Amino acid sequence: MNKFEKHILEYIRACGMLRRGDTVLVAFSGGPDSVCLLSVLFSLKKVLGIGLSALHVHHGLRGAEADRDEAFCRELAQKMGVPFESVHVDVPRLVREKGLSEEEAARILRYEALEKTLERRTDKKDPEGETGRGWIAVAHHADDQAETILLNLLRGSGLKGMTGMRPVRGHIIRPLLESGRQEILKYLSEKQLAFCVDHTNLENDHTRNYLRNEILPRLTEEINKKSAEHIAAAGQMIFEADAFLEESAAKVFAETGSLDRENGRVALKRRTLKEKPQILRRYVIIEGLKQLGVPLKDWGEIHYAGLDEALFLPARTHLDLPGGVYSENTRETLCIYTAENAAGKTGSGMITSGGDTK
Repeated sequence: MNKFEKHILEYIRACGMLRRGDTVLVAFSGGPDSVCLLSVLFSLKKVLGIGLSALHVHHGLRGAEADRDEAFCRELAQKMGVPFESVHVDVPRLVREKGLSEEEAARILRYEALEKTLERRTDKKDPEGETGRGWIAVAHHADDQAETILLNLLRGSGLKGMTGMRPVRGHIIRPLLESGRQEILKYLSEKQLAFCVDHTNLENDHTRNYLRNEILPRLTEEINKKSAEHIAAAGQMIFEADAFLEESAAKVFAETGSLDRENGRVALKRRTLKEKPQILRRYVIIEGLKQLGVPLKDWGEIHYAGLDEALFLPARTHLDLPGGVYSENTRETLCIYTAENAAGKTGSGMITSGGDTK
């Protein structure tokens, strides 16, 4: 076990990622990051007591280059003695059918393939007879984390978007998340491990690629060589602040909010909530939406800000929100209703006011 592998082992243990008897399926593209991930987990397999396999997803893009990547992955996995599968998916078809970008369609199909393969592979038992947990290991690292945080910041994300990726989320683990790209390349060089290069990642036609290829290197070279690490560290601090605010909001919601599941409604006491700091009010509103079961994928700061503003507006103020959700003020409460009660509301985010009582 070399220094880099020891560092990853310590990170895995610190995050509570794996226990003996677990099964890990590596998302194996053949790029430098996934080659590093597979190699490190293979080296740590015995000390961790885990089962290990790899899945390559061929996206139906990039022609001969993609075929080359698939063949490379199969050969390297065979050399290591790691069980390997390759799945072909049709990204262009999903793009046509759903109107998605190639990047988003590829991500959806990739994770679907990983989930299905993991489900088939998590039927083994550990030596004590307990069923091991199944995990999908992906090769996101500290530079990816910095890219994600910067991208969300530029898109106008709230605190949650700037927390970045978590080391463990659901059954996804990211053992390399604390390691930088240069550390990974150094490890591959020391181990004399080859890897594939996806030339589409070198093109700056996507914002993330531009951040990766232009902005972060310039920050590293011209401002601070640890720029990516510092951005990732800031993301961790923001995550801790976000967790604290979520916990605080749950307590405030218990004091100021009420949930009526049968009628699809949350009611927030306006007078009490208006006295709280603005950021905490936003989190209480989000807590109410979560308890109501509202999917927040298409929600942004403009919508939370609209609900916060509505707290201070007269009774009978109405606000249309994404997914048919809407809010209406009474004298005492801000009421948020699910789509079932929306009667065809548009979700435009427009506030209309129809009263004069605050």
